[in-house]
Amino acid sequence: MFQNIKLPISYKQAMVIPLFLVLFSIGVLANSYLTTGEIVTRSFELKGGVLISIATAEPVDIQGLESQLKQKFGGLSIREIKGLSGSSIVIQGSENIDSNALIAELGQKGFDTKTASVQKIGAALGASFWQQAQMAVGISFVLMFIIVFVIFRQLVPSLNVIFAAAADIIVTLAFMQLLGIELSLPSLGALLMLLGYSIDTDIVLATRVFKVEKGNITEKIRSAFITGMTMTLTALAALIALYFVSASPVITSIASVMIIGLCADIVHTWLQNASLLRWSLERKGLT
Repeated sequence: MFQNIKLPISYKQAMVIPLFLVLFSIGVLANSYLTTGEIVTRSFELKGGVLISIATAEPVDIQGLESQLKQKFGGLSIREIKGLSGSSIVIQGSENIDSNALIAELGQKGFDTKTASVQKIGAALGASFWQQAQMAVGISFVLMFIIVFVIFRQLVPSLNVIFAAAADIIVTLAFMQLLGIELSLPSLGALLMLLGYSIDTDIVLATRVFKVEKGNITEKIRSAFITGMTMTLTALAALIALYFVSASPVITSIASVMIIGLCADIVHTWLQNASLLRWSLERKGLT
């Protein structure tokens, strides 16, 4: 399927595409920081607050309801979740919001408050979760670099793997921000899984290039590309099916983040990492 695929541009020109994508993503995240004070929008689990869920039997005017509730309860956000089991609205606000009064207000507006559920996380606990999440990602990168360096004993492939994984995360976070996907505990888990998957495809590439003696650089990269793209497209097919079939917001969040990340991984593995490996080997006179 992939044997005859050829880029209409040289591999050096192709490296501009992932570079542009990363710079664009950094711009999105920087703009988010300048306008909101946060690089990415965090869910209540990572910054603390109150989350109220309530089932709905009919469509809800989200903007109108949010505007009315803001007048009484201050800053909050409302989103609607639809699934096979029905629809519900999720109201997120600060930990100072009176959840009982808010539920009573919803009852007066015709909502079935018997289905309401309330979750609370203190700001200190949310901040602790956020610090631990950042630490987990940082440690993951360090351990990945060590393991890859031990396997290949070369700096270039080790650094390429880390650069590609970091680029995957940056691009994924940027598109999460553009699509309104909050960084939550489930989506954070998806990002950590994405790191593992990114390493898989990059190691497949590096192994074919450095460990396989048969064939030239182009043939080795093409062989790795066939294997890697088969892995990625198989995973994407499963995740897309999961996204459209699942009624769980947690599973939907994980699937959406993984779909974005795997698409980014295609660009950074096969246009960035493969091109850098080929360029470094050609500079050494290896073809």
